[in-house]
This record gives sequence, C-alpha cells and structure tokens, in this order.
Amino acid sequence: MKEKWKVIEKLLKEEYHIEVQGSYEGWGAGYDPKFLPLTEMWARGEMEDVPEVVKKPVGVVFHIQELSTKHEEDAINTIRHEIEYILNTDLYLWKLGQREFYKFGFTPTSFLVLYSILESIKVDQKIISKHPSSFKTFHKKYMEVLKTFDTYYPHHIFALSFVKLLLKTEQTNKDMERFIHDYLKLKNEDAYNILIEDLLGKYMTYMEKAYEINYIDLLIDEARGRIRKDSHKGRIMTDLLKKLPESLQSIIMDYKDKKAIDIPETERKEILKSLKNMPEWMKEYIKQMSYIDIIERDVEFIKNFIPKTLEVDIEHRGFISFVIKGWEDISQSLSENLYVGRNIKERTKEDRLYEKTYGLNLTEFTAYREILSRVLPHVEAMKRKLKGLMPTEEESWSGKHFYGKKLNNKSLAVEISTLRGKIYMRKEEAVRKELAFKLIIDVSTSMKREEKIKKSMEALILFSEVIDSMRMPFSIEIFNDRILKVKEFNENYKNVKGKIISIFNLVGGGTNLEKAILHGFDDINLFCLKNNMKGCIIVFSDGEPTRGLRGKELKNLISQIKAKIPVICVGMGIEKNYVDYYFEGTGIKIKDVADMKMAFTRIIENQAKRLLAFQ
Repeated sequence: MKEKWKVIEKLLKEEYHIEVQGSYEGWGAGYDPKFLPLTEMWARGEMEDVPEVVKKPVGVVFHIQELSTKHEEDAINTIRHEIEYILNTDLYLWKLGQREFYKFGFTPTSFLVLYSILESIKVDQKIISKHPSSFKTFHKKYMEVLKTFDTYYPHHIFALSFVKLLLKTEQTNKDMERFIHDYLKLKNEDAYNILIEDLLGKYMTYMEKAYEINYIDLLIDEARGRIRKDSHKGRIMTDLLKKLPESLQSIIMDYKDKKAIDIPETERKEILKSLKNMPEWMKEYIKQMSYIDIIERDVEFIKNFIPKTLEVDIEHRGFISFVIKGWEDISQSLSENLYVGRNIKERTKEDRLYEKTYGLNLTEFTAYREILSRVLPHVEAMKRKLKGLMPTEEESWSGKHFYGKKLNNKSLAVEISTLRGKIYMRKEEAVRKELAFKLIIDVSTSMKREEKIKKSMEALILFSEVIDSMRMPFSIEIFNDRILKVKEFNENYKNVKGKIISIFNLVGGGTNLEKAILHGFDDINLFCLKNNMKGCIIVFSDGEPTRGLRGKELKNLISQIKAKIPVICVGMGIEKNYVDYYFEGTGIKIKDVADMKMAFTRIIENQAKRLLAFQ
C-alpha cells in the first residue's frame, strides 16, 4: 500500500514540478518561505500584481485516508484537482469579489457560493482536456455532491445549476451555456469581469429571495425553540414572533417542524409584508440575524467546492480567507500528529515497560524527568499556596431528619401534622471548591528567542503537575496560527506527557493570540457550565501577535473576556514581551520559573473572591 502512494507522489511531482506528499493527517499546501509575506498579501487581497513564483506552492500534501477507498485513477485525479485548483485560481480575486458583494449589502460568502463552483468546474475542464478519462472521476464526484445537498436557498440552487449544466441533468439554458463557455476559456481576471458584468444583477435577485426565505426560517426556528424549550436567537426574536398577527403566528406554528419554503408563497408574502411594518430597530435586528445565518449556510455549502489543500479562516463580517503556510513548516505543522518521530514498531521491551508505568517511552521519560527535575522544588510550594487560596464552603445546617441537634422550624408544621417527624437539621460538612483550568501555550516562531519555549514548557509542566496532583480538571492547547488540543479536561495527565515533550518539535509559524483565547474561552466556558464550576485561563506566550487582532482591538477583546473569566498570561523573557500591555494587571513577566510562585500567587490573591466564589 505504501508503494502505491509513493508511485502517485512521484507521478504528480513529475507532472507539476512541485513536491507532492501523502499524509494521514489531512490536506495541505505550502509556499516558499522567502516569498510568504507577499503570498499572504496576495491571498488577503492587499496586492494584485505579484510574480508567478509567489503564487505557486512549493508542495502539496494529500490525505491518504480519504483516498484509500477510491480507485487509483480517481485518487490521482482528486489530487490533480487540488493541485490545479491552487496553481490556477487567483486568490486575490476571491477576496476582491467578497468585497464587491459586501459593498452591495450582501454577505461576502454569497460571492464564493457562485465563484467556488465556477472555479472548480474550470479546473476540472482543464484536467479533462489533458486527461480525457478523468471525466468519469469528476462526473461521479459532482453526482455524489448533488445527492448529499439539501438546500432550497435560491442563490445556492442557481450556483448548482452550473454543475447540473455540466452533468447535463437538466434542460439547457442558452444564456447560461454561453456564459460558462466564455468563462472557461478566459483568463482569471477576464472571467471574473464577465461574472460581475453578466451575472451580478441576476444573482442579486436570487440573493434577495434567499434573505426573504431566511427571515421566515428564523421565525420558524424561534417557534420551534419555544415549543421544545431549546435556546432561541434572543428575546427580540420572541417579540417579533408575538408582534405578527395571530393568523400569521398560527401559520408559523403549523410549520414549526418544516421549512420556510414549505409555506405557500402567498402566505410567505403576507408574513414578509407584516415584517416590513415592524419598528425599524426590530427590522434591523432580524436583518443582522439573517446575515449571520446566511453566512453559516453558505460556509457549509462552499466547503464542497473550495480547495481542501488550503485552510479556511472566517474573519470579521463573514469574510472568508485562505490561511497561507510555508512549505518548510509542513512536516512540523499543527496538523501533524504530536508524536513526531515516534515509531511504534521501533519500541523496545524497555520502552513498553516505561510506557506501562509512566505513559512515556524511555527517551520521552528521560526528557520529561529532566524538565521536571528543574521545577520539582517549586511544585510542593506552589501546591501548598494554591490549596491555601482555595476556599471551602461555609458550614451550614440543612435537611429534614428524624433526629439531630437543631430543629428545622420551616418543616415543623408539615412534619408534625403528617406524623412523619422529620423535624431536625444536620450540620453539613464544608466542601472545598474547585476550579477548572485551561492552559494555552504559544508555539510560534517568536518563542524561539531567549529560550522562551523552554521556559514556557517548564512553567506548563509545573502547573500541570500541581493541578493534576490536586485532582482538578484542566485542558491543554497549543497554538501558532492554528490550534491543537493536547489534553482534554477529563483526560488522564499520564497519557499526554509524551505529547507535551513532542511540543518542542512543533515550534514555528505565526501567532494568532485572538483565535487561541477565543477558542480557549469557549471550551472552558462550556465545560464549567456543564459541571457547575468556575474556570481560569492561563496563557504561556510573549504576547506578540502576527495574525488576527492586534493592538487596541486585541487588548479590548482580552478585557471583555477577562470580565467573564480570569485570564492570566505567563510571559517568559524580556525581549519583545507584550504581556503587560495585552494582559494589563494579569500579566506575569518572569525570567525564570523560580519566580512563578510569587508572581502567580499575587495575581490569584488579587482575584480570589471573583475566581473561586460561586454565585
């Protein structure tokens, strides 16, 4: 089986003159690190004219697991599709089109619904012209995609009509046939221009219809939520539904288990007419809710037609961008397994013994013990300090019992009249309150300076050993421009020590502090709500973001999250260390892990009441 993928790699490498590698972790593409800043600017729509060498990836990684069930020819053509897609599409135009649609008041994603399909078809036609037998692969692919779709939004259906035109599954439309014929033979910029000139007006009509249907879908969702006591879009949606005439409310309730498209058109028009008579602020609210909902539906749609080899990021206001990676980082990217270089077949008897006892092989155990030896003197001291800060619930008297030392005055009347006699209260023992911790460690390139990553790893292991010994739940994530979970909250710490050692192999890439903190907040917030606990986020970083929000915007975001849950940042090193700025008041800047106990205690003590007290 391995030989099969090696042959495919060699075949496509010779065909396209780029590196092609198989992976069990997923799809990916990497660009020349020398030109990465220019490539990123081009992909973000900041620069249109860049040399061709900037646009061309150095290599492509294909997902072996996804292709393993396919026929060999189908597998090769699937990889060809991905390579041709990123070699021939113009990422600048993907961003430009989103801006154009946004200017007209539509979601940026609505442009990509149409553009991603046209570009995908264009790529496939190019491959078919070189390899005629590949038509079977793409015909099969699009037929499978059409079978899985359950969309009734007009702009989705309009975009899919080009796929159906290609497959000849519906009656030919001469105008559309003429358009697709011109589109396929033109260069990228000219093809984009005829899309805007010839299709924009017609497509906007479909978008307007989509919004109208979505307004009613939102009302149906609200009705469904009310009946089933699910979460709603908000109080305003409830008020909107109640403000409709009773006859229209009845229609919505009758279709609560269906979709807006199932409601007869005449009745839909009546509902929309009634919505137009609502107060302006209510109309604006449902418009905003619809904007968000359409984006979510569009994103699900376009996943089937955009390059798998490029990671997608959803930015502010629903803009979609491709995350560009350098090829030199591919082998050590966060998409790779954390156990880099660990070959199970090469395990010795001694390795297996160590894994059974410690969860680590001999090499990993040695590396972990070396770090632990440096922080071990501080583990017990920090544990004692943290235990001292952990409050216990006040002793209280409660319950109804047949005997005891204190009467329950509230139960006397009922218990005596029913002759049950449970008239006593008992003293409840104090229970120590616990916290959940989210530990987030920065593995970006900036952490290589001043041995920041080494010191951060020492701090991470110090915290992990302390929290684990106190049997408090904690989760660990690492991040650069992406995020990877190292430990789940309820996962045994023993099982992840090997992953922690492997973090050293993953240092590199940009820093998206915004994404890491937002993701960490969502994760711990959900865990704490489910388990009725309080939580705390601890970030190990120098606070030097290169992706996402920066400056005042990032500082404001962190302040907003800190208003909901404590966020502490441990910043190692002095050079280019921004923790004081971004984590004002809760940033710990230290040179050595020996300073951790005092600095951390000071922060915790300042927030103890808020951090540890249940409401």
